[in-house]
Amino acid sequence: MGKKRLVEVQKMVASLYQDEKGVPLQLTEGQAEIFDIIYTRKYSRVHLRAHTRYGKSHTIALAVLTRIVTFPEKWAIVAPSEAKAKIIMGYIIQHIFDNEYCKRKFEIGKDESLEKIRRERNKKRINFRHTDGSYGEVFILSADTRNKLQAGDSLMGWGASNLVCDEASLIDDDIESKIFRMLGDSMDNFYLKIGNPFRRNHFYESSKDKNYFKMNIPWQQGLKEGRITQEFIEEAKNKPHFDILYNNEFPASEAIDAKGWSNLILDSEYQNALTIIEPNAWIGEKVLGLDVARGGGNFNVWTIRTANYAKILGKNQSPDLMNVAGSTVFLMRENNINPRNVFIDDVGVGSGVCDRLRELEFQINAVRAGELADDTTKYFNRRAENYWRVKAWLNSGGKLCKDDDWSELLNIKYKAHDSRGTLQIMSKEEMRRYGIESPDVSDSLSLTFDKLPYNKEIEEMQQKAQKEEFDPYKII
Repeated sequence: MGKKRLVEVQKMVASLYQDEKGVPLQLTEGQAEIFDIIYTRKYSRVHLRAHTRYGKSHTIALAVLTRIVTFPEKWAIVAPSEAKAKIIMGYIIQHIFDNEYCKRKFEIGKDESLEKIRRERNKKRINFRHTDGSYGEVFILSADTRNKLQAGDSLMGWGASNLVCDEASLIDDDIESKIFRMLGDSMDNFYLKIGNPFRRNHFYESSKDKNYFKMNIPWQQGLKEGRITQEFIEEAKNKPHFDILYNNEFPASEAIDAKGWSNLILDSEYQNALTIIEPNAWIGEKVLGLDVARGGGNFNVWTIRTANYAKILGKNQSPDLMNVAGSTVFLMRENNINPRNVFIDDVGVGSGVCDRLRELEFQINAVRAGELADDTTKYFNRRAENYWRVKAWLNSGGKLCKDDDWSELLNIKYKAHDSRGTLQIMSKEEMRRYGIESPDVSDSLSLTFDKLPYNKEIEEMQQKAQKEEFDPYKII
């Protein structure tokens, strides 16, 4: 959001709304961005995490109110309970009376009074009549998870083209799917999910979904904007759920499912790795990994990695193995990568690419992930060993070029294969049974860890040392 637009939003809100003391409301930079995203409906899908007590519910209420008094739209506020939904509605009602623009359009029921509405702030539905006779409307609904069937059924009869799902992570997946159906009456719709990341459910999945615009405001931004103090944060660190409530981190994904699988890469590890590093700051030999598509919806993926950085170079669904081989040669030459630092999946159709490159006299590395690991006491096969090296690399400071496709790493699962604790990575076949798409990007990265990068200078030094005769009188 540009500085100019930020100032415009802050001025508009200050001119329309006041706090309970009658002082014009001043939104922080983050609050102004939240307001603008909702008021302009800039993105049709929005995923928002903000630390607790940031003022997100209040800001959402201001944006929804401004929108419905300006446009004849229907807005629904859905929360895990009616009490939670009423929080946003209460703020909306509070500010109706701040200016004539809102107050004049507000429609009062037959047996109601402005003073009673202002005082109780207890309505479940409010309407605003526009000059052309059309209406803007906002209503609240409860998605009480204590009775899933009743909650789901109660949502089925409602529809709205604009939907705010408050405390979204506290709403179960099956109920959320019925909430989503409310948008079906309109092709032009808007869906905002907001909350603290208590659960790794639909709210977590949306945080990885490319169709969602993501906004994350951790406590550091709140501290900078004056929403909280350092003293308060130091105290909060000793309370439960600090990472969830203030760092906006989803619960650690070590939790083992019913079949014993756990997530290999944690959300915190993944988020910490995403960055941009310019080529002149890349360290070490360049290595290329290629995971070859096996048909269907799979992709050919080329990943380049150095000692400190990894980047997706290419991704396509070409079934032509000669074309894939040619693209590999092009990327090798364009990025000055030694063929001996190229690692290609040699299982199934990938073997055809390996064979063609060998015909062209490129000494590439053909990797069979199902073969024995270097350390068979720790790893079930090479796939498991290479993926564990990915995790270790990330934890030692390895970085990923910002790209949503890396989120595949969060779907990689592992478990103990036997009583010795030998590490096994979930196979692609098992992942499909779980409904997880093929991790082509992740596999491409893991291939680059099959062995240490080849360095011509080091090899020449080693060969020279082996040829030199040992001189016991030589002073070193």
